[in-house]
Amino acid sequence: MSQQTLSLDTTFSRPLVQAAWIAAAAFLLALTSLLVQPAFARAILWPANAVLVGVLLRHKAPIRALSWMLMGAGLILARLGLGAASTSAVTDGLADLAGIWVAWLILTRFWPLDNLRAPRAVIRMLLAGLAAAATTVVLGLLASLWRSPSDPPLETVVSGLLGQWLGYCIFLLPVLLLPGRALPGVDRRHRDRGPWRHLGDWSARVPGLLLAVSLALCFLLGGPGALLLPFAALLYCAHAYQQWTAAWLALLSALGVLLGLDAGWALVPDGLLPLSAWGRISLQLGVLLLMIVPLLMSSALAARGDLVVSLNRALDHDDLTQALSRPAFTRGAQEYLRRIPPAPYGNGLMMLDIDHFKQLNDRHGHAAGDNVLCEFARTIREAIRPEDLFGRLGGEEFGLVLPDCSLEDTAEIAERLRACVEKIRLYHDSDEPLRITVSIGVAHDRQGLPAGLDKLLSYADQALYQAKRQGRNRYCVHGIHDADGPADPPRPWRLA
Repeated sequence: MSQQTLSLDTTFSRPLVQAAWIAAAAFLLALTSLLVQPAFARAILWPANAVLVGVLLRHKAPIRALSWMLMGAGLILARLGLGAASTSAVTDGLADLAGIWVAWLILTRFWPLDNLRAPRAVIRMLLAGLAAAATTVVLGLLASLWRSPSDPPLETVVSGLLGQWLGYCIFLLPVLLLPGRALPGVDRRHRDRGPWRHLGDWSARVPGLLLAVSLALCFLLGGPGALLLPFAALLYCAHAYQQWTAAWLALLSALGVLLGLDAGWALVPDGLLPLSAWGRISLQLGVLLLMIVPLLMSSALAARGDLVVSLNRALDHDDLTQALSRPAFTRGAQEYLRRIPPAPYGNGLMMLDIDHFKQLNDRHGHAAGDNVLCEFARTIREAIRPEDLFGRLGGEEFGLVLPDCSLEDTAEIAERLRACVEKIRLYHDSDEPLRITVSIGVAHDRQGLPAGLDKLLSYADQALYQAKRQGRNRYCVHGIHDADGPADPPRPWRLA
C-alpha cells in the first residue's frame, strides 16, 4: 500500500506558519520592551510596535486576519507573563495592535515606501508613526478611563504619546535598512555594509570616534546643552557615512541619551540630575529632534548620490542599447591601456558590426532595427566578463575591450561572440524570425603594434573590413592572413 505524505507547502500551512512566526515575534518584542523599561516603569520609550511594523513591511507578503489575531495574542501574553492584570494586559495589547495596524496600513496602502533613500520616506514614516502612536495612546486612555474614572495627568498622556512616537522614529528606518532583502530604492550595488566596513580606514573612524566622545561628554557635563554635543557629531556621521550606518548610529545614540539621562546618569555639580514629568517630555522632544535631523540629512545625501549615479549612467550609456557611449568607452579603454603595471597578457580590442543592418532597417522598419540592436547588445553583455568594456561607437558598430586577455583568448572570444549572435532569433510582424550575423575585427596591443587607442581602433577597423570582404559572419585578426569563419576549421596563427 502506498503511503501518502502531506507537504507543508500547502494553502493551509502557509498562513499558519506566517501567523505563528509573527505571533512569536510580537511576544518576544513586547516582552523585551517591558523588561528593558526603567525600574520606575515610565513609558519613556516603547520600541516593540515600531520593530513589528518594520518586520511586517520587510515581509512583503499579505498579512492575513489570522496573523493579526495571533499577533494580538502575543502582545497580550507578554504582559500577562510579567504579572499584569488580565484586563490591563488585554486592553494595552489591543491598543498596541491597533497602532501597529494603522502604521502598516498607511505605509502599505496610502503612502507606500517606494524609495527608502529619499527624505520623503523618512517624513512618511514619521507621520505614520505619529498616527500609530496617537491611536495606541487614545485607545489606552479610553481603556484606562473605563477601568478607573479618574483622569490621568496630562504629562503622563503626553509622555506616553512621545514614547510611542519615539519608538517609530528611532527603530523603523534602521530595521527596514537591515541587509537581507531587496527593498524599494535600495540598490544592492550601493548598499552600505554597516559600521564594520569603516574599521580598516583610520580617516573613516573619525566621525564615529567623535560621536563616542560627544556621548561621554553629554553624561559627564550634563546641563541644558547636553543634547547638542551628540547632535553635531551625528550630523557629521550622516555626512560621512552611508544611510545604513548613519541610521544605526543615530539609533544607538538616541537610546543612550534617552535612557541614560532619564535614569540620572548625567553628572552635575550637586550630584545626579533627577527629571520631573515635564522634564522627561522635554528630553523626549530633544531626542526626537536629535534623531530626525540626521535621518533626513542622510536620506537627502543618499538621494543626491543616487541622482548623481543615475545622471552619470545616463551620460555614460547609450539610451537604446545600454552599452557604453563612445566617450565613456574611449575613457575606459585608455585607462586599461595606460595601466601601470600593464596587464600580464596584454589587452584585446574588437570592432563588431552587424551585417546588412541597413537593408534590415529598410525592409522591416526602424522599430525592428532598434529591437535588433537591443538584443545584440544584450547578447554580447551576457557573454563577456564584468570588467570588459562594451560600447556603441555609432549606428550598428560596437567596440569591445578585453583587459588582461591574450591574443589567442581574444580570438576565441570573438568566435564565441559570433556564434552567440548567429543564434539570435527575433520575431517582428511575421512568423519568420529575423536572423542576424556579425563581422568582427580583432587587434591586440602585444602584436608589436603601437599601444595607443586610436591606432588599435584603426587596426581593428581594418580587420573588420577584411572580415566583411571575406563574406561576413566571421572574425579577422589584424596582421594575420587567415581568418576563421563559421565553417572554417581551426588554423595555426601566422603573423603577416
